[in-house]
Amino acid sequence: MIQQDINYYKNFDSIAKEVLALLAQTIEVNTFFLSIVNPIQSFMIKSFNRNVKLICEGDTLPYNMAYCKLVVENGLEPLVIPNLGKHELTSDHPATKLIGNGCFMGAPLINEGEIIGTLCAFDINPHVFKEYDLTLIKSMAALISHAINLEKGIIRDPLSGLYNRNFIYNYFDYHQDKTNEMALLYIDLDHFKFFNDSFGHDTGDDVIKKAAECFLQTVPEGSQVARIGGDEFIVLLNPSHCEDLMKSTQQNAELLLNSLSAMPITINGNDHFISASIGISFYPHHGTEMESLLKKADRSMYMAKESGRKNIQYFHPE
Repeated sequence: MIQQDINYYKNFDSIAKEVLALLAQTIEVNTFFLSIVNPIQSFMIKSFNRNVKLICEGDTLPYNMAYCKLVVENGLEPLVIPNLGKHELTSDHPATKLIGNGCFMGAPLINEGEIIGTLCAFDINPHVFKEYDLTLIKSMAALISHAINLEKGIIRDPLSGLYNRNFIYNYFDYHQDKTNEMALLYIDLDHFKFFNDSFGHDTGDDVIKKAAECFLQTVPEGSQVARIGGDEFIVLLNPSHCEDLMKSTQQNAELLLNSLSAMPITINGNDHFISASIGISFYPHHGTEMESLLKKADRSMYMAKESGRKNIQYFHPE
């Protein structure tokens, strides 16, 4: 999730560049980089190379081939290896066999108690790191972790994990080169108040989380899903060039309704089911400003409510 959101972080790029520049001014090795890791790969989101380009922004490495994996396995403290060819963790490592020798120092990036990436110093020549180098990279990793956490809070809803209202309202700023058609689905859960009033707000929160999970699993690849408040969600559908916009939107909206309605919500041993009302507007046909598109989709959603709920309504100019 962090990897897909990096381009939406407004202040992260400048902070990352300053951190790498500071490390380069202090530690005399060739390369410094930031990575985001998962069980499949290590993705380089920012790099600085002094002379030789060893690591470049956008590079990916298989997780088992990356020294970053060793940083993750080392826990919360930095990993320091002055001589890759002589250290027990790296002497037979695939990366060491590839480069011959070198040095490595890495500190974990932590988000919500989990290691999500690394801040590293690297060279193809051995290097004796100073105690100050260790302190510095640990402090800078904590700064980067804090920056990621703050930026995440700007665009993500903490309850559902979906994008939030701020992300949706700034969507066109994040996608300034956007020229394709797009459908905006405004989704409101039907009778959500029943769950809060009958079973408490914790149950209501569980319904929100399950609905969010259902939407994420149902929408096609390339779509954006957001919770903009209460039981209101937004789905941005971007059909491929070969798809008919109206037909594709109808099919996906129906799939969302059916998937949600078929999802059991177990409370005190009993299964309950929930439906939704969907209002739809289209970009650029109904406007090119997000606020206008949201208002039109919202108006259509209320038409769906008035038409008996659990149905889909499209915006039609009066």
